[in-house]
Amino acid sequence: MAWYSYVLVCAVAALGTAVAAPLVIRIASKFDVIDYPDGRRVNTSPTPRLGGVALFFGIALALAAFLLLEGDFDPAAATAGTAGAVGAAKGINYLGATLAVVVIFAVGVIDDFKDIKARYKLLGQIVAAGIAAASGVLFDSFTNPFTNSIVELGAWAYPITVFYLVAFANIINLIDGLDGLAAGIVAISAVALFLLSIGKGGFDAAILALAIIGACMAFLFYNSHPAKLFMGDSGSLLLGFALGLVSLFGVVRTPALITLLIPVVIAGIPVLDTLAAIIRRLRAGKSVISADAEHMHHRFIDFGLDQRTTVLIMYALSALLSIAALAFVQYEGVVRWVIFFALIALIILLVWRLGLMKSVLKHHYNKRNEEQNEQNEPKG
Repeated sequence: MAWYSYVLVCAVAALGTAVAAPLVIRIASKFDVIDYPDGRRVNTSPTPRLGGVALFFGIALALAAFLLLEGDFDPAAATAGTAGAVGAAKGINYLGATLAVVVIFAVGVIDDFKDIKARYKLLGQIVAAGIAAASGVLFDSFTNPFTNSIVELGAWAYPITVFYLVAFANIINLIDGLDGLAAGIVAISAVALFLLSIGKGGFDAAILALAIIGACMAFLFYNSHPAKLFMGDSGSLLLGFALGLVSLFGVVRTPALITLLIPVVIAGIPVLDTLAAIIRRLRAGKSVISADAEHMHHRFIDFGLDQRTTVLIMYALSALLSIAALAFVQYEGVVRWVIFFALIALIILLVWRLGLMKSVLKHHYNKRNEEQNEQNEPKG
């Protein structure tokens, strides 16, 4: 595939998003699709939240332009002689995968307008992920790292894939709390996935990753602090789901378990933030989908950092994890283990230094103190 095809996709995605964003701002303002300041939000002025429409337009326009340029594009031919041929042989229905993206985007748009109940939003996400799984975008086997034998997941491949895609959609949703944060982290993750895809001959994954990069970079002109436009659920669900698809295109091509784990490391910052939030809420007896102000970016703000500095720090952390993930793929033996333990150490440091589990430990400590006080109370 010619290099200019990649440039075209990225440029058209950026142009489409940049052109659509001002129109989206006007539409959102007209229909009052606005985030107003409150106790939990960081914006100090009303801000339109329908930015996902601009992102969707840019990505869709880029993919359409690519298909016009490469009308006879065949993933099997493009990846012949590489690991990609495995994925092509398994067969992905790209129209079905496109429909899945449209469904997840529609769910986000409806939520931006109507603020639908969480269970209905989750149902819509599951439907979208189910369509993708039915279209052949499946994590259906992996290599046993101890015996090198292939483990087929059979029917379990469908619920595992659905869970994976829904989780990816929501981790971006949860981290979308500061101006430019989610779009920048998605762009960094997409760059890493692009490089990983090119290395494995996954040209379809590379094209989608480039469309995401271009759209996010243009969107940042409107979303960086002070933001003129928020991406809303229409954007966060779209970008998270699309990232999940990119990573699964790679998983389809090789049964190596590491292929599934690497995208999780690349998106490590939102993944870590989401896991910490789930544990906090479960320990506090709250719903895992309830909102709080204890996310990673909130912690940086509590340290006295401003929005710009916090976002740049989280960009740097995301880039560091992406570089580590790519290095993990390139090296083996001792180097790979050094990278692995360095990542574990970084995660522990972040959780401890930012106090992501502080409320959990405090809850446990207070509960233990209450029990001791009850035991020490005089009888009778």
